[in-house]
Amino acid sequence: MAMTTKARTVLRRLAWGVGGLCLGLILLVLAWLAGNNRWVDAEAQPRPAALQPRPVALAPEANVFFDLTGLFAGPQAQPSRVGQALWGTPMPEQATVTDSHLMPQPRDAGWSCSWELNDCLSLWQQDKEGLRLRLAEQALLLERCAALADGLSAGRLGLMELLQQRREDVRQAGDQYLNLPSAPHLQGARVCARGFQLQAAWAQSEGQAEALLQALGRAQALSLAMLQGSQSLISNVLAWNQERQRLRLLAGLLALEPGFAPALSAQLKPLPERARDAGAWMPAESFFGAQTMQEMAQLCGRSEGGQLLEQAGLIDRGLCHFGFMPQRTEQANDAWWLQQHEAAKAGPEALLSHMQAQQAREFSMWHLPWRNTIGAILLVVAHPAFADYPAKQADLMLDHRVAQLAWAMATQKLPPSERAAWLARQDLTPSQRERITLSEDGLSLRVLPWAKPVTPSPGGLSRSWPLPPL
Repeated sequence: MAMTTKARTVLRRLAWGVGGLCLGLILLVLAWLAGNNRWVDAEAQPRPAALQPRPVALAPEANVFFDLTGLFAGPQAQPSRVGQALWGTPMPEQATVTDSHLMPQPRDAGWSCSWELNDCLSLWQQDKEGLRLRLAEQALLLERCAALADGLSAGRLGLMELLQQRREDVRQAGDQYLNLPSAPHLQGARVCARGFQLQAAWAQSEGQAEALLQALGRAQALSLAMLQGSQSLISNVLAWNQERQRLRLLAGLLALEPGFAPALSAQLKPLPERARDAGAWMPAESFFGAQTMQEMAQLCGRSEGGQLLEQAGLIDRGLCHFGFMPQRTEQANDAWWLQQHEAAKAGPEALLSHMQAQQAREFSMWHLPWRNTIGAILLVVAHPAFADYPAKQADLMLDHRVAQLAWAMATQKLPPSERAAWLARQDLTPSQRERITLSEDGLSLRVLPWAKPVTPSPGGLSRSWPLPPL
């Protein structure tokens, strides 16, 4: 049956409609490409002063950063020189990692005890022979740690974390920015901090007061250096955790020997200003983001099957000019970090609330900008990862206050029956008062941390701090 005139009219209109829709979509895509390419990207701008990482003025041989990086060098090697080789610092007589025969790190249960889950001091002292053997087995590492801590205490050495710069000439995957060494001093810092804790536990169990104070002094020197010299977020988090462990150790020692309180007064000085600065780690993290974005633009079209090509092909080079706008993305990222930096001025608790409120906002594709859409998506995905970290710094400040309270109770020789009334009279912020409570028997403080626990604790969310029995 022949198609009627009316049917042909409907089909023509439908064809025109589909054609118009396709043409509209094509024009929309072309308009988007016209506004999202390298030729119309923003001009490069100097990075904001508030987001500039700190320059490192220490000479390599005086910077404990390198000694900790090379801490596991073989017995005949110099840790600082090996650390510089691992980092890639040029030296007159270049040390090589292959010649240094790196030693394994201690990994047994004593070295890995978690203060979040256990009373590590009690566990170590329950196995005195095992504690003695651990210290003997790691005599070389502990000797190196002691030398570093003594140098820090005497002012001969300092610690300033270096940040990697991206390489202008990237020829292989190992040259890519995310594959370069980042915060390699952390493993050495962990071992030294734990080694000092083990030495303190051994000295206390043997009644060696001088050795105990020496171990505690070295732990304090390293902790302060980490708090003051860390730049990256990961290094700051480790510094906060190590200081919290040190405070837990002090509280445990006070519970065992309340009469030792006067000798420990120097161990509870106010936290350094940088440890209380909620924005101290932001310049490094914004710097990492800027370096990564610049390299993304640099390497576009050169990645193939996990390998890097010498250069991108002609078509790939052309396509790389569309979509991602590196300068606008970097500047948008800096603008976001400046907002966080401003919020950080009110302290870790305020920053935590601010960042979590940002994270809670529902993501919508309709809210993405027309210009630099791909860059905006990258930032929307990356930024929420930082939201919970201020809780770890807030926990440091909370634990420092708890340690001060435990020390004051030991110093004043408060009996358990009077501690509740005494605690109610102490100068605490509202959040501290909510999170610090006394047990019914008055023999421990219960502390509710800000950070969510990674591993569930048998005691629930709160942590127990022991107090002297009398």
